[in-house]
Amino acid sequence: MSVLNAYLTFNGNCAEAMNFYKGIMGGELHIMSVKDSPMKDQMPEEFHNQVMHAMLQNGDLRLMSSDVMNGAPVVTGSNVSLTLSSTDVDEAEKYFNGLADGGKVTMPLGETFWAKRFGMLTDKYGFNWMINVDKPMQK
Repeated sequence: MSVLNAYLTFNGNCAEAMNFYKGIMGGELHIMSVKDSPMKDQMPEEFHNQVMHAMLQNGDLRLMSSDVMNGAPVVTGSNVSLTLSSTDVDEAEKYFNGLADGGKVTMPLGETFWAKRFGMLTDKYGFNWMINVDKPMQK
């Protein structure tokens, strides 16, 4: 099974924006800052208060986001990615390899602390994609 969601990138105001959207759409909002993530030590200290990942969930509605992590300014239009989430690693690899054909891989598909597989790319038409296979939530 696969699901397609929007992923928004902000220029340091992700938490503010996601709280704004929560006020409109309701649901549960989860925000993880860089300093609260397992990647804290791999990131420059000036990014520690940035949002590494946020997710607003209300039923089938899922809006995900983060602050930009490389210090580059966010450009309106390129700050939206399509996130294709799958429960199957083979399916995710098929999606990633297909979308990468003729495009540019910005993060190779691989295992992360949150995902069995995660990767990012820009397809040959200029659209940004994130491919993700979640790991089971740990309690």
